[in-house]
Amino acid sequence: MSRSSKIYAYVISAIGISLGSYCVYSYFSLIPTYANPKYELTQFTVLLFLYIICRCLPIYIRDDYAIDMSFICVLAAILYEGPLATVAMVLISTPFIIVPNNGEKTLSHIFNKPPIKTVFNASNITISTFAAGSLYQKMGGLANNLALPQILLPAVSAILVFFILNCGILLMLFSLDQKTSFFPPLFKNLLEFLPNIAASAPIAYFIARFMGMENGEYLVILVMLPLLLARYSFVLYLDVKKNYYDMVKTLTTALEAKDQYTEGHSHRVEAYAEMIARKMHRSPNDIENIKVAALLHDVGKIGIDDKILNKPGRLTPAERAVIMTHPQISASILKNVKLDKDVRETILHHHERYDGKGYPDHKKGDENSIETYIVGVADAYDAMTSNRPYCGKMPIEQVVGILEEESGKQFHPKVVSAFLEVLRDRGEIQ
Repeated sequence: MSRSSKIYAYVISAIGISLGSYCVYSYFSLIPTYANPKYELTQFTVLLFLYIICRCLPIYIRDDYAIDMSFICVLAAILYEGPLATVAMVLISTPFIIVPNNGEKTLSHIFNKPPIKTVFNASNITISTFAAGSLYQKMGGLANNLALPQILLPAVSAILVFFILNCGILLMLFSLDQKTSFFPPLFKNLLEFLPNIAASAPIAYFIARFMGMENGEYLVILVMLPLLLARYSFVLYLDVKKNYYDMVKTLTTALEAKDQYTEGHSHRVEAYAEMIARKMHRSPNDIENIKVAALLHDVGKIGIDDKILNKPGRLTPAERAVIMTHPQISASILKNVKLDKDVRETILHHHERYDGKGYPDHKKGDENSIETYIVGVADAYDAMTSNRPYCGKMPIEQVVGILEEESGKQFHPKVVSAFLEVLRDRGEIQ
């Protein structure tokens, strides 16, 4: 971590722990004043237990992005208990959060993580929760007063503040550490969270409603059971999706094994295409389609004669015409495979040019999707920086010059610009 990011992390941690300790002390000091302290502690314990369960069961949408259902418990606690109890719940839960690492048979907990990371993360949620709960009350929202539509504006405001602060505090740390921009990733994260927010908020409202009923804590547990089942079903769906993706990667590896010159080509194209897509802020679904298309873009070469495919010299016009049929062969091979329409289009047209001089259909400009041009640039870059039967790899300076020269001709200008930014970020060019 950079010096500025370390100072920032310690400042946030100090604020969060101080604020959390104050809320824990204040909340438990107030419990004896309740009409039924034992009942209050029982309800707090139920919410605490559900919060811990939700935190311990994240769903990894992708390697760098996971969601969980803990926000449901946070919002429900704000609506029913207020900010003091909610922050106390968040802070007390910290030592009990045990999270499985994505794709590994290991667990992450406070004993195998750097203390500053644990404290910073807890402080981030503590600050965000306290700000959201306080705003809810400032705007007229009262604990356990869930009349509609009066609480809508306070609740929506609290939700937005929670997510803006929660994402903002974390992204500021990354921004200081990696010297990256702050606002574009913030807006991107907020947009990614919107579907989760829309689905979580009504559930949180009903949990708060149930908590106010007689024996409501048992109703809350019953409500959470089908949610956990839905989570399990979604995890199974993601596993199937991952297995499909892994099978595609295995297929391309097997195909490339027959050619020493193109071995690893599709996987490198996938990596380059993903980096370009992320730099261009494409949606998660677009990125997933781009990665699959990049892996399968040359599958049609299995139908090309090895004598042509591995010819050590320049191809004759007739041989080049045969090579140029591989996109159609790819489309034919994959016609009975369940693939997104955009993936099929990208595979078929990844050799189209921005000026319309490509193949097989001579499409140009916006007639091709941006995904097609992304895979095209990634494919061309790897071809130029790899050894091929007909030529050796080029120096990266020469490749960059070709990309710049062909921007607006062979390649989409915006894709070239994004890829050059990627190369600069990676320190490969100045």
